[in-house]
Amino acid sequence: MPGSRHAEELLKLKQQGGKKILVDSLSLFPELTVAGLIDEFHIVIHPAIVGSGRKWLDADSQQKLNLKLVDTVTFKSGCVALHYLKQ
Repeated sequence: MPGSRHAEELLKLKQQGGKKILVDSLSLFPELTVAGLIDEFHIVIHPAIVGSGRKWLDADSQQKLNLKLVDTVTFKSGCVALHYLKQ
């Protein structure tokens, strides 16, 4: 998927500098990750287990992301927010 319109537009925005860009879309995640455009990951884990759901990367992806945990927040609800930086 690299070279698609989404990755191109996000790259243009990143090159302008300035504020951080938030992307909240699981459908764009594989494309932007493969293009190397995601620097930080904010993941919230909810206290529920499900047997199905959407995957973050395509099943045939060979992509491996090495991340460094930089912050965690635990909420009264049991949710845990994790903040990672790409290494």
